[in-house]
Amino acid sequence: MNVSGARPGTCFYEHYKPEKYQTTTSKILASEASEKVIAVPARYRTVTKKILVSNGTERLVKTPAQYKTVRQKVQIAPARTEWKKTKCQDRGCNQSEVVCLIEIPATYKTVTKQVVARPASTRKVTTPPVYKTVQIQELVEPASTRTVPIPATYKTVTSRKKVQNGEYFWTDAGSKNARTRATNQCNKICLTATPAKYNKVSKRVVAKPATTRKVKTPAKYTTVKIKKIIQPASEKRIAIPATYKTITKKRKVADGYAKWVPIVCKSSMTATTIRKVQEALKREGFYHGPIDSIWGASSRAATRAYQKAKGLPVAGLSVATMQSLGIY
Repeated sequence: MNVSGARPGTCFYEHYKPEKYQTTTSKILASEASEKVIAVPARYRTVTKKILVSNGTERLVKTPAQYKTVRQKVQIAPARTEWKKTKCQDRGCNQSEVVCLIEIPATYKTVTKQVVARPASTRKVTTPPVYKTVQIQELVEPASTRTVPIPATYKTVTSRKKVQNGEYFWTDAGSKNARTRATNQCNKICLTATPAKYNKVSKRVVAKPATTRKVKTPAKYTTVKIKKIIQPASEKRIAIPATYKTITKKRKVADGYAKWVPIVCKSSMTATTIRKVQEALKREGFYHGPIDSIWGASSRAATRAYQKAKGLPVAGLSVATMQSLGIY
């Protein structure tokens, strides 16, 4: 205030000129750019293979002898000479009976008998190996992961910006502005602190990045029975068949493999997500507890039972389980 020219009876009044504000619109970051890891499951194909069930064997088969019927003339008595009484029959004999040396021819008899047409024998019979056709799952492409970038999101907010500060000024009683500004007139100077104004902005940041973990699936085996020769066939006077012993042998039909299984992060296990999982498991008949949005022992047990029933990897609440339940 200018008091150099004041005279007795001049009064000075204090006046306040308020600050001016300007409303502006700006774009702020709502969520930062991040990356999402997507698991690409392994691809398999069904192939048909032949496996050996039993080895080829050899055995001896006895062929019985063959006979034929023949007729043969057999000598019963050989030719001989024998003295016999005979009548003289006027052959210069003076007696009616004489003893003469006569020849008796050999005596024969026709007999029927069986003779060996082909003697008994043995022959070796080879049994070919037996194979079984089975279908197995063969790995075509192993499981992998790929990273998908998630762009940052922005939000438009409206803010108020001060363009001119408020100020105090003095005028005297005789000035021209004293009467027009009587409403802004004060008796004393007050210093008022105007605090800055803030807007609360909610944004999502990555608390825990997406990860993958390796779940090992054990190899599958099929039990087949094969015949293994323990004593080869041999030939004696009589045919002795080979003896066999049945053994059980475990044969690997599929190799074990490790599989990357995407699971739901703990930060994504919201009450809404848990409620949806409980409702879906209850529809499938695996969850019998209350729909309370709490991931407890009953919810985990129902999830494991569902994964075993559907042939899914038992690895917590996986993305594959969510997709199977129709949630994703």
